[in-house]
Amino acid sequence: MRYAAVLLVLGVIAFSAPSSRRLHLPTAKVLDLPLPGSPQPTNSLPTVIAISPDGRYAALLNNGYGTVSSGIKQSIAVLDFTTGKLADFPDDRLGEDAHQSYFLGLAFSSDGARLYASMGSITDPTGVKPGNLGNGIAVYRFAQGQVTPETFLTIAPQPVAADRHIAQALFKLGRGKAIPYPAGIAVFSRQGHDQLLVANNLSDTVIVLDPQSGRELSSFDLATLKTVPGSFPYGVVVSRDGRRAWCSLWNVSQVAELDLEKGTVVRRIPLLQPSSATASGSHPTALLLSPDENSLYVALANADAVAVIATASGQVQRIFSTALPGQKFAGAVPNALAQSADGRQLFVANAGTNSIAVIDPATTAGSAATPIAAHGFIPTEWYPTALAVRGNELLIASGKGQGSGPNAERGAADNSKRRKNFPYIPTLIHGSLARLPLADLDRALSEFTHQAEEQNLLLSDPGKAVFPGGANPIRHVIYIIKENRTYDQVLGDLKVGDGDSTLNLYGNDITPNQHKLALQFGVLDNFYDSGEVSGDGHLWSTAATTTDYNEKTWQIGYRSRERTYDYEGQVGDEYPLFKNEPDVSEPATGYLWGNAARHGLSYRHYGEFVASEWCEKKRQGQPSPKLGTPSPPGEACSEIAIPPGEPLPSHLGQPKGSPNPYQWPIPVLLRNLASKPELRDHFDPRFADFKEDYPDQLRVDEFLNEFADFVRARKLGNKSGELPNYVLLRLGNDHTAGTHPHFPTPAASVADNDLAVGRVVEAVSHSHYWDDTAILIVEDDAQDGPDHVDAHRSMALVISKYSPGSAQQPHLEHGFFTTVNLVHTLEAVLGLPPMNQNDAWAPLMISMFSGAGNQTPYTADYRNRDNSLIYQANKSTAAGARESARMDFSHADAADARLLNVILWRDRKGNTPMPAPRHTVLPASAHARRTD
Repeated sequence: MRYAAVLLVLGVIAFSAPSSRRLHLPTAKVLDLPLPGSPQPTNSLPTVIAISPDGRYAALLNNGYGTVSSGIKQSIAVLDFTTGKLADFPDDRLGEDAHQSYFLGLAFSSDGARLYASMGSITDPTGVKPGNLGNGIAVYRFAQGQVTPETFLTIAPQPVAADRHIAQALFKLGRGKAIPYPAGIAVFSRQGHDQLLVANNLSDTVIVLDPQSGRELSSFDLATLKTVPGSFPYGVVVSRDGRRAWCSLWNVSQVAELDLEKGTVVRRIPLLQPSSATASGSHPTALLLSPDENSLYVALANADAVAVIATASGQVQRIFSTALPGQKFAGAVPNALAQSADGRQLFVANAGTNSIAVIDPATTAGSAATPIAAHGFIPTEWYPTALAVRGNELLIASGKGQGSGPNAERGAADNSKRRKNFPYIPTLIHGSLARLPLADLDRALSEFTHQAEEQNLLLSDPGKAVFPGGANPIRHVIYIIKENRTYDQVLGDLKVGDGDSTLNLYGNDITPNQHKLALQFGVLDNFYDSGEVSGDGHLWSTAATTTDYNEKTWQIGYRSRERTYDYEGQVGDEYPLFKNEPDVSEPATGYLWGNAARHGLSYRHYGEFVASEWCEKKRQGQPSPKLGTPSPPGEACSEIAIPPGEPLPSHLGQPKGSPNPYQWPIPVLLRNLASKPELRDHFDPRFADFKEDYPDQLRVDEFLNEFADFVRARKLGNKSGELPNYVLLRLGNDHTAGTHPHFPTPAASVADNDLAVGRVVEAVSHSHYWDDTAILIVEDDAQDGPDHVDAHRSMALVISKYSPGSAQQPHLEHGFFTTVNLVHTLEAVLGLPPMNQNDAWAPLMISMFSGAGNQTPYTADYRNRDNSLIYQANKSTAAGARESARMDFSHADAADARLLNVILWRDRKGNTPMPAPRHTVLPASAHARRTD
């Protein structure tokens, strides 16, 4: 088996500091270079650093997507402290189509001759197919800094108690058998022989393995909820004598203490548990024993804290805060720990604030109820994920480095089986490794702390919602979330702004409304989606943040489907809310609708975290697999789809109840269910969520039905029946279904979406709500489509009577803005406080409300309805039809987004080569656009 090493030299030349510069991130934060420890690139998403027993080497587990330079493979990187060289060892078994993946666990054997790495599989959990490994521990021979595959320790399916339920998407091994999916591992010695303690993330178990025989020696059931997985065991640590161990339980705010000699669970230690059974918990992740083993440190990723547990009693003694000075809102996301050899300094990686908290563990001023502030902070690159101390040096691994960066690897995409023309956005995101002498902290910690504050914009003013003439007139915001288009794909042909017409797929002929809206209300040509994909994009769009669970699983899920789509309120194809259980991917700082609810604003959702179930054949007379309960009485479907020419439901269509004008059957909605508690009784039960063969026109028909009621209520002075203050409207058909036969053509989907947006603006602007309503429109992510500036650059519109400019003299806004800026702007104009430390300091887009307040009502362009474009269906002979037919369009990005982009390009551009995407972090000083 070929197992080549790629070398990165970390010598004097590599450590030379570049001139000072500032890089923007899609999170609305910045990186001020150079950074302490001179970070150097490595493969994607390193999540653990293991130091060899002799102290000469450090090994990193890179369990992200895999970069172009690694051959799009996951890898183990090895730093040789003697030579300063970092060697990367991509594993041929872990390419982008692999049926297994690394996940969180890496450790040296006690003699340093082997490395053990956790490997999980969902698509082939027992490794039945040739070449697949299944679930287990990959064993590598380690000698002179070289890593060579040796053997594989298979972990068998784990038993599940009869009273527990295995999540639908993971029910692949039969009743009572769960996929283990090993995560954190620890090596300990018993009677002179190594043993492995392994946290099984998807079976809620911890096991002890004999690495010689591969035999499972003992098992601990750590399930706490009715559903498995529910606890999601994350990390493990073992006492030096091998008698006791602890395991962090990611989703239930607990650490389990284990007796390894007796094979029993000694106790479960609660850690800032939430008051509600469905609320997000504290997310215990990294564990670390103090040098004297009297204290156990636990990183609480969802609580901005480190808990200190007395190992003798199991009591929480103290809580350290990892929040930066002046950080008024939560979101630090501590997820890795390290300690100096003398125990006097504790280091905590804050993934959310790109910083390392430096803590004095001897501080006793606080208590379990009063968090103790950190001593200082070290600024890092994007999303620090792993730490280690070796002698007098601190090692800092970041998961995303400097972002995707300029695409200097054109032509290197041939490593990808599915993308011959250009690299996919996750393959360009490198992690990094920094080496910081601890002596630097004594002289520069104050300076470092200041730099960390500046990178998080804590020392700048985000602005205020100030309107010409004084008072803020906005009382309502309609927030429209769309799917997966770049700026150039839609507005590249716009004469105003920085567009490239050669990359334009859906120009003015397909999207006349969005062109017209941009010209009338303002062109944002320097706007960037915070999300890389829909898996994190919908979190960024509704919460202005992600979670540690989201960040550590979406790349694995997108590369080879080795994690389920555990986003948008769904985990394992089920909805935790309906089982009275917490959602492991939920941010502690909540969502926009929760923010509105907490502050007394009215709100309503049309899609987005509202799950639609459809009248499909497999559902008739069967329990809902996602909920475990049958459909409510009276909801039986008389038909599963409405054929062309047959009448639409009486509340839909133009005119209502008119024959279906589309060239495909329209699926029939069975019911909607809110996936979050605050959305119960706050959503339209007849508005369909994501489904590509359900037209956006019908969604808007339903929205406008309710909007007409809001208009009547205002005319009658009925305050309780008026348009809610915050409205979220999901219109996602610009995602398209590719050239899937008998689905809308890509042009039809995008034109349908465009007209839907135009109709909403038309209705609002011609109503009495035009005086006090703003409409904010965003794509959840740009999905790596062609754009000559950056693959994150996307469409955004801010529409109101107070927008600047006009169709005759368009307003062009070049300022650097992201999804987070848009969310903060939405909150500010509604008088809501920020949710977390991202939106709190993201500069407001208030220039988009700087007009005189005399914008005229908008009239939609109906050309693509009148010429029947929106009704067109793909033929079975369309280019890419066969590939599209095999794709899964059950949720956003269930289909292979890389291949889908190629199909969309070919559909519009024929054989014209698809260009490589540009990935550029823009200079902040001038809010400049790239011109090179």
